[in-house]
Amino acid sequence: MRRIAAAVVMIVLGVAATSAWAQDKGTVRFAYLRLGWSATEIIQQEKLLEKRGWKVEWSVIDPIPGLVNAFAAGHADVIDMSTVLAGRMFEQGQKVQIFGVTTGPTTYILVPTDSSIRDVPDLKGKKLGAIPGSSAFQEMNAYTRQLYSLDLTKDVALVTGMTPPDLATLIGKGEIDAAVVWHPVVDSLLATRKFRVLTDQDTLWRQSTKRPGEPVMVLYLTSPDFARKHPEALRDINDAQREAVEIWHTRPDVAARAIVAVTRLPREVVDSAMRNTKKMLHGLTDDSVETILTQLRIARQHGTILQSDVWTAPDGARKVRDELFYTPR
Repeated sequence: MRRIAAAVVMIVLGVAATSAWAQDKGTVRFAYLRLGWSATEIIQQEKLLEKRGWKVEWSVIDPIPGLVNAFAAGHADVIDMSTVLAGRMFEQGQKVQIFGVTTGPTTYILVPTDSSIRDVPDLKGKKLGAIPGSSAFQEMNAYTRQLYSLDLTKDVALVTGMTPPDLATLIGKGEIDAAVVWHPVVDSLLATRKFRVLTDQDTLWRQSTKRPGEPVMVLYLTSPDFARKHPEALRDINDAQREAVEIWHTRPDVAARAIVAVTRLPREVVDSAMRNTKKMLHGLTDDSVETILTQLRIARQHGTILQSDVWTAPDGARKVRDELFYTPR
C-alpha cells in the first residue's frame, strides 16, 4: 500500500508540475546579444521563463546595430541593451523603457604585455581598436575625456571592429596597440598571458564620480505599449533574472554550460569570465535608477554620443524617471 500511495503522490506531483509549466500566459519575443554577458543565456537555456508559463520566441543576435534595429522594427518585445545606447535610443525618440538591470562593469582597455603604454594618457596617437557605436566604448571615452582630456575618437588612431571577436583578432595580430573589450572576450585575451589591463570601467567610474557601488553596463528594455499590456511578463523576466544570478553564484557549472551553449566560447574562457565579472544584477531599485541617470549625465557632459540636454537640464531627471523607467508591479 505504501508503494502504491507513493506512486500516486509522484504522479500527482508530476501532473501538477506539468500543468504549471504548461500554463499559457502568452508569448514574449526576446532578443539579446550573443556576447552581451547579461545572464540571459541562463534564462534561455534553463527555460526559466517557460517554467513561469511563458512561450518565448528567442533571437540571439551578434552585432549591436542588429539588436537595435530588431527592436526599432518591432521584431522584439524585450531586449538586453547597454546603458548609454538605451539613452541614445530614448533621446532619438524611440519608445523604450528600462525595467530591469543585468550586469555591472564589464569593460577594459587591454594592451600587449610588453607594451610601452603604462597609463591612459599614453594612448595618445596609438592605434586603438574599438566598436565606436558600443556603450562600452562611449562610456570609456566619456571617462577618459573627463579625467585625462583624452578623446578616444580624436586623439588616437581609432580602428573599428564590428564585434568583440574582431577586436581580439586585431590585437592578437598586432595590428592595434590597445583594445576596448569586455567580458567574456577580455578573458580569452588575458588567458593567453600576452595582454594586460591598462584600466577598466569600474576604476574610471569611481575616479569620475566618487560614488560607491558599480555602474550598470547592461539592462533590459521594452516598449511602453508592451509594459502597459504585459506587466506580468516584465515581473517574471526580472524574477527569472534573479534566479539566473542565483544559479550563476550557486550552480556555476549549470551557468557556464548555458553560457557556452549560446556564446560558443571555450569552457575555460567562460569560467574565467564568470570569476572575473564584478557584479551581476537583477530588478530595478532606486539606487540602480540613480546610477543609470549619473552614467547618462556623464555621457552627455563628457562623451560624444548623447546629444539631448534632457540628461543635464535641472528638470531633466524627473522627466527621464517618468518616461524612461518602468517598475513592474
